[in-house]
Amino acid sequence: MHDVAIVGAGPGGSAAAHFLAQSGADVVLLDKSDFPRDKTCGDGLTPRALRVLARMGILDEVARRGHAITRYEVVAPNGRTTSAAVASRDTSVSAALVVPRLKLDEVILGRAVASGARFEPGVNVTRIERAPDRVRLHTSMSAIEARYAVVATGAATGLLMTSGVLHAQPTVMLAARAYASGVPDSDAFRLLFGGVPQPGYGWSFPVGDGLANIGVGFLPTHTTKTARQVFERWSNGATVVGAVKGYPIRVDFLRSPTHAPRTLLVGEAAGLVNPLTGEGIDYALESGQIAADILARSAPESEYHATLHERFGQVFRFSEHVRDWYCKPLLLNLLVPLANRRPELRHMLANIVLGERDPRGYGPATMSARLAWYLARHPGMRPKVGGSSGGKASTIND
Repeated sequence: MHDVAIVGAGPGGSAAAHFLAQSGADVVLLDKSDFPRDKTCGDGLTPRALRVLARMGILDEVARRGHAITRYEVVAPNGRTTSAAVASRDTSVSAALVVPRLKLDEVILGRAVASGARFEPGVNVTRIERAPDRVRLHTSMSAIEARYAVVATGAATGLLMTSGVLHAQPTVMLAARAYASGVPDSDAFRLLFGGVPQPGYGWSFPVGDGLANIGVGFLPTHTTKTARQVFERWSNGATVVGAVKGYPIRVDFLRSPTHAPRTLLVGEAAGLVNPLTGEGIDYALESGQIAADILARSAPESEYHATLHERFGQVFRFSEHVRDWYCKPLLLNLLVPLANRRPELRHMLANIVLGERDPRGYGPATMSARLAWYLARHPGMRPKVGGSSGGKASTIND
C-alpha cells in the first residue's frame, strides 16, 4: 500500500511526486513509456514554470539545456508585428525558456526519483477503482493500491472515462508541430496569426543553432481541415526536420472536473492549458505542487478544486474572452498597430496572459469600450471593411 500512486511522469506528475516525496510520502510514479521520451508540445516555459523549477532546485540544469527567451512577438494576419517583454514578478528567475520535452521531462523525472519517488515505466493503468480508504489502479499485469491517486495523463481521456471521472469528451484544440531548421535564432516566442483558422495561431519558438519548434493550434469547426493539413499549408517553405505530429489540447479547465474521491487531476488532465496561448507546462507544474500540498495535509479534494480556480480561474476566463472576441483577422490587423502606439497596452496584455498580472478590470466589455474610445479619438486607425490592411504576410523565417 503506497501513500500516493501517480499516473503519468510528465512535468505535472513528476512535480507532484517530487513535492510529495520531499514531505515523506511513499510515492510510486507510473508511466506507460520509459524515459527519455519525446512529447509533442511547443516546448515553451513561462516565468510561472521557471518559478516552480527553481523551487524544485533544477532551474539551472534546465536552463543549461534550453534557449533563453525575453519577449513575445505577435504577427497579425497582414504581417504587421508588435513585441512585448516577457517580465517575471520574480527577478531571481530569467524571463522564459524553450526546452525540448525530450530533455525537460527527463530532468524533472530525475528530480522526483532523487527525492525518493519510485518510478515504474512500462505500466499502462486502465482503470482506477475507488474505495472509502484507498484506490486500486488496475493495469494489464496486476493491481496497485494506494491511499490516493494523482492522474497526470495529459490530453488522453481513456483512463478518466473508464474510471468514471469524465462522462463526455471535453473541448479540445487541434494542434500539429514539428522542428524546422534554418530558422534564425532569436530571443522571442513568435505567434503568427496568418494562414491559420481562427481562433487559432501558428508559433515559432527558437531552440537554438538554427532550429525552431514550429506549429499551429486552433479550435476546430465542422469545416476545418485536419491539424496536419493546416500545418502543411501554413509552414510552406519551412525545412521540416523529422515527423510532423498532430495532437489534441484540452482547454476546458473552467468546465472540467479536477478531482474524484481520493483522486486528484493534474495539468492537462484537468483541462489546464491556456485557451489563448496553448501553454500548459506551467499549469502542470503548479497544479502538481498544489496537489502534493493538499495530499500531504490530507485536505479534502474540494479544497484542491477551490485552490485551482482561485489561482487560475481569472486568467482562463480572460484568455477565453480574448480568444473568442478578438482573434479575428480584422481586429488583429487593427490591434497590432494599436499596441505599437500604446506600449503600456501590449505589456499589460502580455503580463495578464502570462499570469504575471491580475486580469480584474479587463473583461471584454471594458476592453471593447476602451478600444471604441481610442478609435473615436484616432479615426485614422479604423480598419477598412473588407480589406486586409495590406502588408506582406510574415513567415517563419522572416
